[in-house]
Amino acid sequence: MRNRPDPRLCIGLLALLLAGCASTLDPDARRLPSQALSSQVDTPLKARIADCIPPAESGFYLLKGGHAALAARLALAQRATRTLDVQYYLFHNDTTGKMVAASLLAAADRGVRVRLLIDDIDTADKELGLATLNAHPNIQVRLFNPFHTRSTSLLVKGWEALRESVRLNRRMHNKVFIADSQIGITGGRNIGDEYFDANPDLAFIDLDVVAAGAIVNALSQSFDAYWNSIAAVPASALPIAPSDRRLQRTTQRLYRFRAEQLDTAFGRALTAADPIPGLLKGDTPWHIAHADLVVDPPGKVLHPNKSPSSLLIGQLAGLWVDPTRRVLIVSPYFVPGAAGMAYFRYWRGQGIRIDVLTNAYAASDVPIVHAGYANYRIPLLEAGVNLYELKPLAEPIGGRLRDLPGGSSRASLHAKTFVFDGEQVFIGSFNFDPRSALLNTELGLVIHSPGLAREVTDMAENAMRPERSFQPRLVVETVEAKVVKRLQWTDIRQGIPRTFDQEPDTTPIQRGLLRILRVLPIEEYL
Repeated sequence: MRNRPDPRLCIGLLALLLAGCASTLDPDARRLPSQALSSQVDTPLKARIADCIPPAESGFYLLKGGHAALAARLALAQRATRTLDVQYYLFHNDTTGKMVAASLLAAADRGVRVRLLIDDIDTADKELGLATLNAHPNIQVRLFNPFHTRSTSLLVKGWEALRESVRLNRRMHNKVFIADSQIGITGGRNIGDEYFDANPDLAFIDLDVVAAGAIVNALSQSFDAYWNSIAAVPASALPIAPSDRRLQRTTQRLYRFRAEQLDTAFGRALTAADPIPGLLKGDTPWHIAHADLVVDPPGKVLHPNKSPSSLLIGQLAGLWVDPTRRVLIVSPYFVPGAAGMAYFRYWRGQGIRIDVLTNAYAASDVPIVHAGYANYRIPLLEAGVNLYELKPLAEPIGGRLRDLPGGSSRASLHAKTFVFDGEQVFIGSFNFDPRSALLNTELGLVIHSPGLAREVTDMAENAMRPERSFQPRLVVETVEAKVVKRLQWTDIRQGIPRTFDQEPDTTPIQRGLLRILRVLPIEEYL
């Protein structure tokens, strides 16, 4: 009997064959270092900020709604006169992505230097657009931690990911948008319709913060560290050479698209929601406060054995943010791990209240991460942690973390924020899970402002209301002389309390999938 070929070998050979036909990055592409504009350089934004924020101080303003968050980015691009530094995990080629790209091109046409740094996880079908932007004399585009083989084939990308799993499993998750080294935006939002109330099928409930004044210097230094990292490869290394004619056509097309969008109901909503004019005029108050930037080093993706003290989690611990009354955690992907559980048990032993808001299974956009969280629900409840799981849809009674846009069929929590004792608040890209802690690079601000902490707490507590969220609780029963622990969920629907004995608003197939996912030994990658 003839031996049958190993299917893994066949798949590997096929992937190698396809990879041999695919293009690769140019390893000799010219890469010149550059630095952010000094915050001491006089610009119109600097003058405006000086009128609103005292010297050596920092000011902050929450971007709660998607329209305001997008409008603020477009407004900063329009007002920049010297530099724009833009860093994102995802940059989609959809309505909002095209509007942001058009604004970057418009700034570059005015002579503004634009540096755009994008993680390479989702650029396979965007290479031509990124290379075209990079062809503008005032725009530089770099890809962070790129795949060396350039192909849209999932088989080829998967094969390379297997061969370089340690490196390619680590991604740059940071999000920053900085104008003239004077005003920056950071938080949970990527560039894409679902983050800015522009997707009719999915709306991410997210949170960003506008930062101005002294803290922006730290944000700019962080951007420089990533931009000049060996892991940041210039778009000129891509196997594409767009012509000047293509750049002109692309620019004209994007300008037309932006003008058309601004003349729609969506565009008018953006104009109405723009917070930047009020902030610069002093009509809208800033939260004046001290803040600390906590950020992973870019080398985290290349050197897996970096000391935890050098990572964001170590920096956060080093700030000695030591709660005594309450810890509030908002995280869409919540897998506490052994270290997180140790902190929670210690805090509960000190009498500290812990509230966690995350996604319900029906609201989660990543079921495998929800499976990791599901394995911790009973231990968390036993430790005395209060859990709240945001519903995908809720009753229109107001007071939500963010009002849902009128046509969205589903919502999913995406904000990443922690509040300690109602005095300090973290806002950034960091999820409370092993991937953010140990694999991806992350960034966030710890802002020492009771006023800002109160704003975030109010938003979260409104989202935790039983009309908005399911609350899991632990049920302990004796069945056939054995103690059995199980979960129940409670909520309120149209004024009527409800109780569920299984994951609410899910199908048998979804629950079956969850049972399978929960036993996979992959927690360290979640």
